Amino acid sequence: MKLKTTCYFLSLVLLWGCRREGVCISGTINNCNTSYLLLMQILPDEVVDVDTVLLLNEKFSHHIKSQQVGVYLLKISDDVFLSFIANSGDKLVFWGDAEDNLLQNYDVQGNEETKLVIESRRKLDEVYQQTKQLSDEFVRHTYNENFDSLKVIDSVYIAIFDAHKNYLTHFIRSNPDKLASLMAFYQTLGQNAFFSVENDRELLEMMYLSLSKTYPNSVYVNHLKEKLEEE
Repeated sequence: MKLKTTCYFLSLVLLWGCRREGVCISGTINNCNTSYLLLMQILPDEVVDVDTVLLLNEKFSHHIKSQQVGVYLLKISDDVFLSFIANSGDKLVFWGDAEDNLLQNYDVQGNEETKLVIESRRKLDEVYQQTKQLSDEFVRHTYNENFDSLKVIDSVYIAIFDAHKNYLTHFIRSNPDKLASLMAFYQTLGQNAFFSVENDRELLEMMYLSLSKTYPNSVYVNHLKEKLEEE
């Protein structure tokens, strides 16, 4: 009884915290085998731990003390991270099932940029699955003398890579004023980047002009300006 009372009181405290300025995140992660989540922020040059988020009866509610837009991660486990973007005043609500490929089934309401982040991340996950199938195919035919494996695998890999780069280019051009597009620009497939400052400067400059109007004081926009000035 004492434990239930404590948990109930703590839930009320957390919910009350979400009424203040800053960002409120709350939600339900079903079948999640942990008692807390790790909140992290992606900054231009590093990823920093922000806070721990208690998970009570598969539910959580937390207040982020921030007055600027930020790119965040909720770490569920060592290999499962939920990405989201939040600005001061946002109230984001998450839900998903940890037993059913959480990265593919989770959803978020309260910030349209996060919807875009989820879209581009899932597209990248599809690409990873396709390249994994290529790798498995290569292993199966390693000792087949009649199969020109390397040439075939390389050709298919390049086609997959180029198709995703075309998708990202369209994604960015359709949303130049969104931080989700800046995140998309820096996606990689393993060690291979889809874009670079040197070869895709025009795309970055287009984003900078739009983002600087949407988020004039953002650390992400300021860093982008510095990158463009360095080149």
